[in-house]
Amino acid sequence: MRDRLKTRGPQVRNGWLWLGCGVIVVALLITGMFTVTRVFHNDPCDSALPFASELGLHLSHNDDVVSCEWHSSFPDSSGTVMVRTASHATREALLERSGVSEEIDRRRVSLDDGPLREEIRRPNLERSEQVYIATAPNGHQLRISYDEGVESGLLLTVRAIQV
Repeated sequence: MRDRLKTRGPQVRNGWLWLGCGVIVVALLITGMFTVTRVFHNDPCDSALPFASELGLHLSHNDDVVSCEWHSSFPDSSGTVMVRTASHATREALLERSGVSEEIDRRRVSLDDGPLREEIRRPNLERSEQVYIATAPNGHQLRISYDEGVESGLLLTVRAIQV
């Protein structure tokens, strides 16, 4: 009787060992499947477009997505979407729908230790690239820019930046 108990103990331990190894292998396979699909994800538009939309980008049927880039990094991921609009009117409508406004630099200055006054500068008036920005409460930023010298200003660069 004692011999049967001695041989049965190692069999039970071996059974639990194999079961534990099986669970670990299955967990590694599942984790590997998710990791591989994220690392070897082929289309950057699948990441960049939803993120830009989350920050306010609203495309219409008149807007064509030309290309996308996605830069995944922790904690600051960003995406770039190139969008071609059909006309200047559809470009202006996209800017309005997306809730962006003209980039404005505001500074507080004091002359000769006098009272502070706000100085406002509009960089869009000084350059060919026109930049429009919307900043979310969490600091994420949607930045839409275009240059009238490139495809008559109908090719927009949309940057969605996570900070």
